[in-house]
Amino acid sequence: MNKILFSLLIAALLLPASVRSQSQGILTQHGYRFINHTQKGGRKPQMGESVAALVDVWAGKTLLSSSRKSGSGIYQYDLPDTATMNHVPPVIEAALMMGVGDSATIFQKIDPYMMQFIPEESRNEKEIYFQIVLLEIQDIAEKQRATQAARERTRLLREKVQATVLDYTLGRLNTRLSTTASGLKMLVETPGTGARIAEKEAVQVHYFGFLTDGTTFDNSFERREPITFPAGVGQMIPGFDEGVMQLRHGGKAYLFIPPALGYGENNPENIPPNAELVFYIEVL
Repeated sequence: MNKILFSLLIAALLLPASVRSQSQGILTQHGYRFINHTQKGGRKPQMGESVAALVDVWAGKTLLSSSRKSGSGIYQYDLPDTATMNHVPPVIEAALMMGVGDSATIFQKIDPYMMQFIPEESRNEKEIYFQIVLLEIQDIAEKQRATQAARERTRLLREKVQATVLDYTLGRLNTRLSTTASGLKMLVETPGTGARIAEKEAVQVHYFGFLTDGTTFDNSFERREPITFPAGVGQMIPGFDEGVMQLRHGGKAYLFIPPALGYGENNPENIPPNAELVFYIEVL
């Protein structure tokens, strides 16, 4: 880790104790409370670009999630190429108001839906807050190159996963699979070396979804947008949720999910009823 990144990380870690002593900040266009702690004057990102940032998410004194637990130690965000969005996440709105090197805090009110994912010790909190250090900006040309690279990686990954699905249907993986008490089958490529996934922790996961005939129905790799969700609380289908909880940050695995742990008969449009699902996942 270089000295600049280390200094920015230390600055981010020192913010929780001082955040409440700062001014109330400003109200953003989409109703979030925002405080820029540094305003170093670095270049601000533009719509359509991409940013890399350190991000910690807190409810009171409880750390809900942290980019430091991910494989790379940072989070990457693609900024929308249009201002007409129905919903703008707090981190995206904050990034558009920051310059490179800035550290800031943005607050989001906890609504009834969010409350179910807040730990018991923080249920009296009215807001969660995101502590952000903006590290770098990827301009539109660089983003396009990264998108092309992601498409190529997706193509190669699709071929790899399809080969694994075929091996599974032919019984070639039987001796390599582990099966949980619920009936979830897993083939762990690497368990990961980061922190163990905690219940209710907001995790970022890249995934590739297949049917057992090799048909793909969804993937996050080509979009360059991992899914973010609170682990182990039932927001995802049971097999996916359980599989993620078996890994650490940086873990990679195949999940073979029976219908009872998938969608069952309540399937999305592109998945047959009572289909067995195969997911390749990477926990960031």
